[in-house]
Amino acid sequence: MTAPDPVQPVSRVQGLLEHVFGSWTPRRVVAVIVLLATMLTAGGLVAVYRLESWRNQQEFLAEATHMQEQVQYRLQQRRALLSEVRQWVLAMPAPRAETLTVWPEAGSAWLPRHVKTVDALLQSLALEADPDQVAALAACLRAADAAHRWQLCQLGSAAQEPHWVLVEALWESRSGWVVTALMPAAEPWRPYSDGHFWEMQSVLTSTDAAPVWPEALAANATHRIALPITLDGRAWSLKVAGGLRQLTTVEYLHRHAAVWLALVVMVIAALVAMQGYLMLISTRRRASGARKQMDAALQKEQTRRAAVMDAAPDAIVMVDSQGKITWCNVATVSIFGRPSDALMGLPIADTLLPALAATSLDQWFDEHGFSNRVIGLDTVGQRAEGTVFPVALSAARIFLDGEQIYSFIVRDTTDAKWAEQELALRDRALASSSDGVIIVSMTLPSHPIIYANSGFEQITGYEVHEVLGLNPRFLHGTDADQPGLTVLRQAIKEGRRAQAVIRNYRKNGSQYYIELSISPVLNQEGVLTHFIGIQADISDRVAAEQVLRLRTERLNAVFDLSPDGFVVLDKRGEVTIVNPAFEAMTGMSAADMVGQSRDVFEDQLMSQCQSREDETSDSDKDADGNAYTTRELLHLHTPCQRTLVRRIRHGGSHDETVMYFRDVTHEREVDRMKSEFLAMAAHELRTPMVSIFGFTELLLKRQFKDEHRKDMLETIHRQASILINLVNELLDLARIEARRGKDFNRSRQALQGVIEQALGALLVNNDDRKVKVTLPEEPLMLDVDRSKLSQALTNVLSNAYKYSPNGGEISLDVLCRRRGTQAEVGIRVEDHGMGMTEAQLAKVFERFFRADTSGNIPGTGLGMTIVKEIIELHGGEVVVDSTFGQGTTVTMWLPMKHLGSLPEQIKVDEVVPLV
Repeated sequence: MTAPDPVQPVSRVQGLLEHVFGSWTPRRVVAVIVLLATMLTAGGLVAVYRLESWRNQQEFLAEATHMQEQVQYRLQQRRALLSEVRQWVLAMPAPRAETLTVWPEAGSAWLPRHVKTVDALLQSLALEADPDQVAALAACLRAADAAHRWQLCQLGSAAQEPHWVLVEALWESRSGWVVTALMPAAEPWRPYSDGHFWEMQSVLTSTDAAPVWPEALAANATHRIALPITLDGRAWSLKVAGGLRQLTTVEYLHRHAAVWLALVVMVIAALVAMQGYLMLISTRRRASGARKQMDAALQKEQTRRAAVMDAAPDAIVMVDSQGKITWCNVATVSIFGRPSDALMGLPIADTLLPALAATSLDQWFDEHGFSNRVIGLDTVGQRAEGTVFPVALSAARIFLDGEQIYSFIVRDTTDAKWAEQELALRDRALASSSDGVIIVSMTLPSHPIIYANSGFEQITGYEVHEVLGLNPRFLHGTDADQPGLTVLRQAIKEGRRAQAVIRNYRKNGSQYYIELSISPVLNQEGVLTHFIGIQADISDRVAAEQVLRLRTERLNAVFDLSPDGFVVLDKRGEVTIVNPAFEAMTGMSAADMVGQSRDVFEDQLMSQCQSREDETSDSDKDADGNAYTTRELLHLHTPCQRTLVRRIRHGGSHDETVMYFRDVTHEREVDRMKSEFLAMAAHELRTPMVSIFGFTELLLKRQFKDEHRKDMLETIHRQASILINLVNELLDLARIEARRGKDFNRSRQALQGVIEQALGALLVNNDDRKVKVTLPEEPLMLDVDRSKLSQALTNVLSNAYKYSPNGGEISLDVLCRRRGTQAEVGIRVEDHGMGMTEAQLAKVFERFFRADTSGNIPGTGLGMTIVKEIIELHGGEVVVDSTFGQGTTVTMWLPMKHLGSLPEQIKVDEVVPLV
């Protein structure tokens, strides 16, 4: 139970005073307060006076009653004493009983009847024996005799302080009167030592007697009363009179303290009333100012709240206990499409929230709320046209001034629901994506992972709960120095997007490659809060790229090293790729050609051609006869005479055009040489074979003389020798080319010995010329095949003889030169024969080439080809210099590992003869 508020009564009184005196002027209020204070003081004085009189009356009555009790007690005591004295008298001996007997301590006496005077009795009782008292006592004795019982008698008048005596007459064994004196009924006007302020006097009389007061006391008596006294059934009246005695100043103040207190209280009440009014006026003025301020503040607050409520994006609706709308804000109109005036007084369940129609509002609150509140309940609202839409409903049940009202806050969640569906769709998309998606917090220490999808689990082998709270760097293992990681770290530091390929390691330790794209997420203040990483497993792609890269490198190497030319044009018809072989073939620069259109390229290429031949076959055409591959011969005149085969292939996955160029100049020349060789071989073989066949047939069919027969046999022998030489040279060349020197038997040989052996075996028919030989004295040691080197030297010397038919000196000497750190020795053979032209000199090492095509000089055209093959397989080279009509010089250079005594002053590429 709540304790009462002590301030509330004061507030009520203050409100009452404000209501009563609020409109009075201050002067009027002061006058009323003075009047009220005076009336209150006068009334207080009257009340105090009456209270004081009542108190005096009560004190007097108490004193009188006390005196009554004392008199009653004394009478009873004396009556008992009288009875006791009687017994004493009856017990007295007879002689004594005949005399006046007094008991002073008891105030009693025995008066025998025969004693005629009562003076002695009065004296014995310490009473004055004046005539009035004597007469009164005598009358009392007679009355006792007449009544035959005890008698209470008064001696003297009331004005002279009367005394009382009890008399009892005896008639039995003793005859007389037992008399006992009473003290005065009350001590006259005595001051009380116990603090009483009264002076009292009493007179005991019969019931019908009027008291007689002494004059001195009657004037001071302010209170009088008659009280009954009874004794043995007989009644008397105790007349009591009294008044306040003369008091001292202290006693007076003490006696009338209440009056003074009342006066002080009245004054204080007047002052308090004055102060209360002044406080009331001050409070009223302050309250008036405060009320104005509060009214202004309240008005401002109400305006502000109304503005806030009207500015709120949510609909706010107030409903009474009957469910009818009493107020709504502006957002209600925009959300539900109904004007506020039209909504007032209508049930909310029928107009705005149909979900409330199923039950009462209290039941709805009990079902969906707690503590008289409902927060964020998903339900539906109804627009003016009847369409429903999702809303989030919050409500409160309020008890205000004894009335129950309801407040509803309705938020249109159409966009939020759509966003939730979109977000859920995105979450499902992220969860079902094969790419790994992680979100890293940039506001938490160590930048941990806070989200990972199932794609991340499939790629890494880690479950989501194992990686949450970890920095993604644990996936790198010890492989932290990657170029891609450097790019990502810099991007994270700068808060920007980045993409890189990095190596990571799965839970089982296997390596995989990912293409990681990171994007920063900023809050509304533009502060970086998260990074989103999307990683695609490209391990297969990287492996394929590596294979492709290796293949591309190989193809590029083949492309660059290929002796054939390639030109690639893209789908726009622009040159994109040109290999070095094409540059070498045509002398056209790749830098100039790249980016050119096909027409410009064709014009530039055709400007270097003498002629152009189309060799496209039917196999290069499709079913409609359209060529997807063309073949043509290009005869170039620049930079040199050259024949190229060009094949053009169109289409492909990228709609590119590839042009393939092959230099067939040599092939065509070889074909030509083969044709010539076959013609020559047929001639060379057929001529001796015809001779051999013809002479043999003659010898078989006819008989000749011995001389003629011998001549025919010599011819057969000679023609057979020519045929054998031709076959041997062909076999030697084929063997050398096939084995590429693998059958060479190399050993350290002295060059002079090889030269002398070749000269000694040289035999030329019908030519007695001698070779002029100049050899150094010091042996020149070379690692050579003696027979092969001798064969090469023999072929050179044989050509020197054959191609100088008109004579001329043939000389042989030895040269040396330095090629870098390599020393070489050259065998130089010089003749002064017919010589060769530049065109013939360029073909001197070609197979079946012969400077003389007339047939007068025997030979197969393979000699110099064999020489070149043997010397090159020894690591050397053959150099031929010739002047047409003057002669030819052939130098065969061979490497020499040890310089021996060669002059150290020989310069690089300087040729020095050795003698």
